[in-house]
Amino acid sequence: MCLGQNSAHHAVHYLNAQLGALWENASECVKKSGKGLKPLDRVRYDFALAEFHVGTRQRSKFNSKDDMMFSAVFDKPRLEFICNHEAVLYVKIKEGHFNRDFAKTDSSAFVPNSSRNVELHGMEVAFRVNFDLNGIRGQTSNIGNGTHIIQLLVLDLQSAELASKVNVPSGREALAFYLQRYLSFLHSAGHHVLFSLPDFDDDRLDVVIDYSLETHRIRNLDVEQNEIYGVSLDEINRSLSSKWLKAIMDAADGGSRASICLAEYRSNWTDVGHHSDVQFYVKFGAPTLKALCKREAILYFKVDELLVYDGHDFTKTPKHTYSGWDIAVVVDLIKEVEGLVNRVKIDMSTFRFCEHLSLFTGFDASIDFASSLKSTFVEFIDYYGTVIEHAHFHVIHAVDNTPIDTSDSSSDSSSESESGRPRGEWELVPGKTKGGATDIIKKTRTCGYDFVQVISVQSIIEHFKTLWHLSRDSKDEHTKCLTKWSYGEDFTSTFGALKLRYLSNGKAIVWIQLDDGVLKPLKGTKTYDFMDWSIAFEVDFKLISQKDVASSSKSWFTRFTESIAWKSHGNHEDRDLKHLCLDFSSAKFVYELSKFEGLHLAERSAVERVRAAVHFLRAHYLSELTLHGHHILHSMPVWKSSPPAMGVTSLTFQIYSKNTYNHSNCTRSQSSEAVLVLLGMTGSRPLPKGHLEYSTEWLTKVKNGVSHGTVCLSRKVFLEERLLCSLARVNATTTVVPVFPGVVQDDACVPLFTGLDGGEWGMSLTTWAARNLKRPRACKWELNAGSESDYKWDHTDKWSYEHEGAFDDKNNGTYIVSCQTKNYLHLPTSFTSGSMDIVMNGQVAVELGFKGDTHKWSTKAATKWSVTLSMTSQPGGSGISIDIKGNTSPKFEASHVHGEASLENLVDLNALGSLFKVDLAELSSELRRSFGGVWEHCYPGTYAYSLCNPMFNASGDILFELRKFVPRSQVPVPTVRPRPSVIVRTSAPSPATGSPVPGPQVKKSRSLLKRIGSGISGAVRGAGEAIGDVGEAIQDVFDGDSDDEKSKKGGHLEGMLKVERTKSAASLSPVTPAVERDLLKTPASEIGPRVTIANGGSSTESSTHFSTSHVAYEISGNSTLGLATPKITTLKVAENGHKVGNGHASVTAAIKAAQNIHKPT
Repeated sequence: MCLGQNSAHHAVHYLNAQLGALWENASECVKKSGKGLKPLDRVRYDFALAEFHVGTRQRSKFNSKDDMMFSAVFDKPRLEFICNHEAVLYVKIKEGHFNRDFAKTDSSAFVPNSSRNVELHGMEVAFRVNFDLNGIRGQTSNIGNGTHIIQLLVLDLQSAELASKVNVPSGREALAFYLQRYLSFLHSAGHHVLFSLPDFDDDRLDVVIDYSLETHRIRNLDVEQNEIYGVSLDEINRSLSSKWLKAIMDAADGGSRASICLAEYRSNWTDVGHHSDVQFYVKFGAPTLKALCKREAILYFKVDELLVYDGHDFTKTPKHTYSGWDIAVVVDLIKEVEGLVNRVKIDMSTFRFCEHLSLFTGFDASIDFASSLKSTFVEFIDYYGTVIEHAHFHVIHAVDNTPIDTSDSSSDSSSESESGRPRGEWELVPGKTKGGATDIIKKTRTCGYDFVQVISVQSIIEHFKTLWHLSRDSKDEHTKCLTKWSYGEDFTSTFGALKLRYLSNGKAIVWIQLDDGVLKPLKGTKTYDFMDWSIAFEVDFKLISQKDVASSSKSWFTRFTESIAWKSHGNHEDRDLKHLCLDFSSAKFVYELSKFEGLHLAERSAVERVRAAVHFLRAHYLSELTLHGHHILHSMPVWKSSPPAMGVTSLTFQIYSKNTYNHSNCTRSQSSEAVLVLLGMTGSRPLPKGHLEYSTEWLTKVKNGVSHGTVCLSRKVFLEERLLCSLARVNATTTVVPVFPGVVQDDACVPLFTGLDGGEWGMSLTTWAARNLKRPRACKWELNAGSESDYKWDHTDKWSYEHEGAFDDKNNGTYIVSCQTKNYLHLPTSFTSGSMDIVMNGQVAVELGFKGDTHKWSTKAATKWSVTLSMTSQPGGSGISIDIKGNTSPKFEASHVHGEASLENLVDLNALGSLFKVDLAELSSELRRSFGGVWEHCYPGTYAYSLCNPMFNASGDILFELRKFVPRSQVPVPTVRPRPSVIVRTSAPSPATGSPVPGPQVKKSRSLLKRIGSGISGAVRGAGEAIGDVGEAIQDVFDGDSDDEKSKKGGHLEGMLKVERTKSAASLSPVTPAVERDLLKTPASEIGPRVTIANGGSSTESSTHFSTSHVAYEISGNSTLGLATPKITTLKVAENGHKVGNGHASVTAAIKAAQNIHKPT
């Protein structure tokens, strides 16, 4: 032992000496005790190191070694050490054999055949064996010197792995099987424990043993360590090469010492350089890692160039130049798990230089400063470990197992953030938005902003995809650049669609996909072909004026003048178009998010190729995109004067998310998605000082396709300043109040007590809206206590008049007039896909009375009304329809009369009803202009949005989902999905019976009849509208739902589609041509219930048969007689073979409604 030095060599010698001594002991025991013993009797612990035998369960039949499954006589074993965790145990077989039928060894019926034996002579076999060092602490007065630790080396023989290049035909697996048994036997015999070097002196100095730094005689190994903690060495080295390449690029761009330390370093940046007379400037090659075992490795630093200087002035010519050095450092590796992130790191406390594995090419040890240079450089390598750690390059691999947003095979986003390997571009997963309508209703807040428009990243990606698809077949210069572009002879490439991801710092990552191309490095003339590269840039968002866009994007502006946005808002003095753009002039290359497929990252030539690609894209291609306006995302009118009710007068934007998104996690799927939010104020109010604080997700879930975003108008802007004000006018027109004659015009009031003889009191009734004194005062809705969505208007006017005349005047007494109006308004706070109903209802009561000395009477007239304002999403993205449903002109009726008075003698009820009016025409027209077609407050590129899925949140703000606008005339007719089942038959009567030919019977669908009522009614009701509405309604009838799951398991509904018409009955069918055309579009292959639309045989009659396997109806009408209501006859009512009364009322009611709309003529 050499104190103060590595004693690994002495430790190996000491351990092998023990093995040798134990083997000699075993051999001696064999000689003394083994004579005359049968082979299996020789399987003894004291023989173990010298010989070993394996038989089968038939022990009695084995009398010679040749009968053994395995038999071997061993030479002296030997240990060599790979590192501080693994050793190689060499076992040499002097002579012996093994039987190939090793799998039958444990069979009780198996008897081995010696012809299957393979002879062994002088074969050395190596095993990789894990080991641990364990200490036994103790003290004894006989030894003295205090407490001592006896170090034990414990070999894990039972998990040893055969590592030899064994040249045995068809026998490696068998040999490994028998030797594994042998090693287990050695373990049981206690030969897995050996003593390490003794240390019983009193000098208090520990014995240093580092097997990893020791030279060894390991040879003939077949098993190399190709992974560490489950990560392949190839992947780790690609990661290191990628980080090194980025460091070189950062060095060229003047990066910090930490960012460039993998590429180069100077001695005067270190404490080492301050005390040395030798200074150097080192340029590194890509580092590589070679595994010693699963936990330990050699890290090689390649020195591409070492420049040696006399002093600190590195501008002078170097004194000496070296290249091609390889510096080996031995390190331990550790694995960290933090949530879904797994990391492999270098334990920098084990970072140690290994001289015998290092290579100093061209180094002349005889020169004057040779000794000083080498010692200084070795000292620098020790220091260099701390530099690497501070720059976080000691994390050699990291995997974030959070799901990656990816949707097609062209992307490669599988690489990890901290490992340095490029991730590739981010991709959209259609329909994978995180929010829900319930959370939106309960939690969204506008934080003082009047206008909030949320734009999903999917919407922008979809916009880029649309432009890219259009450019593929285009010959126009402004679109061709999206699929192919060249810069002289230096760069040519085809492109994929642009990709984008939001960052929390208000910027975005934009990926430019280079599908296939060729480039010429900035230095040199040799071209390089590339394929499937993805270059990432970080860019700013920017709001710019129309004037600035017109000057920077002239090509785009000429096209923009034909857009809906320009035609609606362009070239107006009272407003300015603001454009939200990607500011490509601010683009910064993001290496760690880029991908360079096929590029050898460990070569310096890769740097020039990457630098060239980045240069041509940043300096020229992005300018081309800006010229043609492909950087413009959205355009919004901002009003300078005379703004409309919802016109935005000030505008800003921000990135909104629950989590913080940066380079390291922006490609990862998270529970919260970052969105871009446009924030505005109306009425020239100033913008709030703060940001829109996170409350919940703003995006709604979508089943298929893309959620483009959400629009929100604050409670103040829409509900309070528009909706409630408009509906307050309904209160004014429905509130009945008493008035004296002459106060209002005669046609605006109804006289009272007109039929009384000698009436002393002249009174009239009018409405609040008609009375001059009340008209200026708004009939404001009052929020019900404890409710966020229910409002009321409650008004009572009660007048009395006392008349006293002659004692015999029968009209002496008190006259009473009481008018009470109660109106209610309900705003929905639950989400119904596609529609929203605002419900208003009310009741008005007018009570007249008299109480005199001789008689009294009272009477009361009342009316009730209910109106629904429906906002319904139109199919295909054409906007929202506004419909008014209900009774807008209710009639007054007498509710009770007491005494001698007759209500007809007191007030004209018809005239009173004519005063009463529920008029929502102006409001519906205003809503239709605002929400019915194009959303006029924000435009994507040269296209437009429409609104759908209206809802109120708990705060009273109204929200809509954004869709891409499609004019109603261009909305495609939807086709029935394969899942539903539909059969429609229109047929002539059977020649024999005159009745419709029955269709095939169909299997039962438990909830079908429930859907037919609303579906058929909706189909017929939609016949006058777009055919697409009818198709959707018909489809909804036969769509399966959760109630059908059991019937689906039994098989699909079966049937067919067939339409036949006779000439005589063609004009008599009660189904309109629009409905029939839509039914004809249903594919004949669809399966489902049978609907027969049958035409009667005569010229005066037509009938519709509607049938399923359960119920059949006939609906008939006679055009000659002009029946007001078609006749509905139940032909068959059966369910599961049992009678079920008169059929399903909901179906009957639906057919009645349908036939009333489309009566025979």
